[in-house]
Amino acid sequence: MENGTAGKDPVYSATSIIDFAKVAEFLDPIISSIATHDMTVSEEGGLYKVLSPFGKASLEPQPGKLRLAVETTERSALNRLKHALAGPIAFIAASENLEIIWSGDVTGLALPDDLRVLRVVMVEELTPRFRRITFHGDNLARYDRRDQLHCRLIFQPKDIASPEWPMLDDRGHVVWPKDRKLPTRVYTIRRIDAEAGELEVDFALHESAGPATQWAMDAVPGDVVGILGPAANGAKPADFYVFAGDETGLPAIARILEGLDLTAKGVAFIEIDNSAEEQALKCLAGMTIHWLYRNGAPAGTTSLLPDAVKSVEWPSDLSRVFFWGGCEHKAFRQIHRMLRNEVGLLQHRQVLFSHWHRSLSEEEIIAIGAEAYLP
Repeated sequence: MENGTAGKDPVYSATSIIDFAKVAEFLDPIISSIATHDMTVSEEGGLYKVLSPFGKASLEPQPGKLRLAVETTERSALNRLKHALAGPIAFIAASENLEIIWSGDVTGLALPDDLRVLRVVMVEELTPRFRRITFHGDNLARYDRRDQLHCRLIFQPKDIASPEWPMLDDRGHVVWPKDRKLPTRVYTIRRIDAEAGELEVDFALHESAGPATQWAMDAVPGDVVGILGPAANGAKPADFYVFAGDETGLPAIARILEGLDLTAKGVAFIEIDNSAEEQALKCLAGMTIHWLYRNGAPAGTTSLLPDAVKSVEWPSDLSRVFFWGGCEHKAFRQIHRMLRNEVGLLQHRQVLFSHWHRSLSEEEIIAIGAEAYLP
């Protein structure tokens, strides 16, 4: 029930106890996933406390069970907070077919608290295979974060007069308008000026375009998208940086490079098809950028990135090193193993994302769950 006292904001809360036989096996990747979605997780005596822009929550592993609790003073944020836990749990433990049933306050269908509506104002060709789209929107301050680089875009059909958006129900599940799921994909926020209401996204264009790439190829001023987020960690302070990415990691690497201290040192490896795809990136005197050419080989089929990371002369003191990478799943797995087994770089000194899978669509990855994503 909603509770509170006179003169204080009401508190909306809910709990769920999940039957979860393999909770110990899945707990660490679940916590890691939650922490990459603009939430701070701390552990005290076996209780994991979560702070988010939507409220606070907790996860308590018990023998064969996982207890969840959420609490917020914003009525419209309750379902978003449920989704913030239920989404990562359902994805990471998709193989377990978990049933998450909430008890407590119910608030009915609500738009996600982080949803903003963007309109295309400019389209620019950066290279033959890269297109920059500038959007305008209101109330974008939450997206102006150097530590949370990614967003999820919701693509509306062309020339739609009255866009309809997904909502969240009391289970924290997404409810699509008229049961018609709109295509969504995760992208890097390349640049943002929240005060001016401007946000840029660089789209990598490729053959056999999916719905998001096709939307970007056809985009003209006035087209509408929704945005959710932000998520995905950026770089941490370091004495030596190593960056590695293909076209999907390039926008984030470019943005991170622009925000480094003037004294930053390190190396960036960026895999592209050929020299025509190079971009003019800000590069400090202590940073070196290496462009790696596939020269016609299909994306996701070479060992260019793992080989480049293997060539790095790592400092003896790894406590002041930071690695950031984003690429296809096969290269992601190889780099992950290398950083762990050969380099010995601790987990908190690296951020590495599997941005795409050569043989699986995003929808297929979500259906399979962690097995198709984790290294």
